[in-house]
Amino acid sequence: MSIKSVSDIDQDIKAKHIEVDSKIYYHHEHQHKGVQSGKSHFVIFLAAFSSLGGWFFGYDQGVTGGIVVMPSFKADFCIDVYANETVCNLPVTALPSAYRQFLVLFTLLYNIGCFIGAVLISSFVAEKFGRRATIFTASIMFLIGTCMVIFPPGRSKNYMIFILIGRVVEGMGVGCSSFSCPLYASEIAPTKLRGMLSGFMQMTVVTGLFSANVINFLLKDHKWGWRLSNGIILFAPITIMIGIFFCPETPRWLFKKKGRNTAEKSLQRIRKINDVTVELDAISDAIQEEGNQVSVKELFTKKKMLARLGIGTGIHILQQATGINPIFTFGGIIYESVLGKGLISLLILSGANLLSTIPALFLFDRLGRRNLLIFCGLAMVVGHLVAATIFVTGCNVTEIVINGTTATEDTVICSSNSGILMLVFTVVFVVFFALSWGPIAWIYAAEIFPLNVRARAISITTGSNWLMGTLMSYILELISPLGIHGVFYLFSGLSLLAVVFVYLFCPETRGILLEDIEDEFDNFQMKNRTIVKVLGKPCQSTRKRTAKVDAIEMK
Repeated sequence: MSIKSVSDIDQDIKAKHIEVDSKIYYHHEHQHKGVQSGKSHFVIFLAAFSSLGGWFFGYDQGVTGGIVVMPSFKADFCIDVYANETVCNLPVTALPSAYRQFLVLFTLLYNIGCFIGAVLISSFVAEKFGRRATIFTASIMFLIGTCMVIFPPGRSKNYMIFILIGRVVEGMGVGCSSFSCPLYASEIAPTKLRGMLSGFMQMTVVTGLFSANVINFLLKDHKWGWRLSNGIILFAPITIMIGIFFCPETPRWLFKKKGRNTAEKSLQRIRKINDVTVELDAISDAIQEEGNQVSVKELFTKKKMLARLGIGTGIHILQQATGINPIFTFGGIIYESVLGKGLISLLILSGANLLSTIPALFLFDRLGRRNLLIFCGLAMVVGHLVAATIFVTGCNVTEIVINGTTATEDTVICSSNSGILMLVFTVVFVVFFALSWGPIAWIYAAEIFPLNVRARAISITTGSNWLMGTLMSYILELISPLGIHGVFYLFSGLSLLAVVFVYLFCPETRGILLEDIEDEFDNFQMKNRTIVKVLGKPCQSTRKRTAKVDAIEMK
């Protein structure tokens, strides 16, 4: 009988530990070197094409904030439905309550649809039928939903119910799109380009957002203005529905579902080289070590993966908590009060968002995800903080009564310099958000999960983004009790919380093969952060002194 050494026993214990937990979380044994990136032109084209889904994602968000103030929208849904033209043109707080409820539902049901699409539909389709099928599903649902919204006649409460159902379907398409586009890009991208290619979606989102504001401005007085603004974007889902069948499926999904040979052909087509053995071996190792696809219940019951899920959802929730959606949704109202130029302010903010996203595409894989999230996040804190302080020092608020309702948002009096400076520092916030939290939240959450849980985990993290977005849609109600400055101070504090979260919990993933990211999380511990060590020293000293006293007393 052979006698095992201590190291052999340690290996046996380690192997058994890994075996117990291997169904969902594996100990990564491989470091894959020599992976060839091949020629990048085709994979860049694929990522750019698939990210067109982000176009209708951003466009729909941008267009909604503008159309609700268009005369054509009010003519279809308020005038002679809830009140006369004079009442329908009053400030938002003095509008008929039933019409305000319709406006709330118009946005709320869209966000609920986004949540359903991201959480309940996208992961099922992605695992069962592939990543391309999810992009196709997103496009067809958005097409159907938008048609349900723009084609029914107005001035009818029955049709308004049908239109609201269309908003749910439209949102389901956007939710699927927000899940599928970054997932597809991350799984086809070579390591050195993964950040940039995954960030393509954010580029199309902000392009769509800016385009929507421009088109709203151009069509604001047209008798079909809101319908035309909504309908123009339909070219994007139609293009995707046709073109996606000419795009290859991701090798990682094919390897798992159809075997190595099929995955090899897809990878050779994407990389434009014949020798893809090393990358295929990496995918094979990951699939073997990760095991079979797990259930949602198992995803929530394994401690390590639950922690990873917490990081992914935390990134998405905190992205929304920085205040980006309220800035674009209610920025027109805020800066109409502060500057008297709400629509122009939105154009400036969305233009800054667009222009800042372009350099961001090249910074993800050079400066790293973690550095950008932390340092740009600090700049976002400053932007909100200074904007709020300028409002306190340079603006006055006087309450007036309109139609029996107190309305403070229409009685803000600011000096022109104060209003301009507020806008400038809000632009500062938007610029640094576009360089970091805007795109990286989607990139990071798409690359930190093992393959056997990736689709379900990303659907949950994406759903958390939409859920938080739904909650943030009520931020307008806080302007009355907190004031405009109070809301900006709140956003500043939440942005600081986001920075702290990344510092404590999020390791760098730049330049690391998807199959090797597991090691980064194994080696990244919160207790090793410098601030934690510094703050922990007094506690350690106290524990040591207590231990010495106890030892003396025992003697």
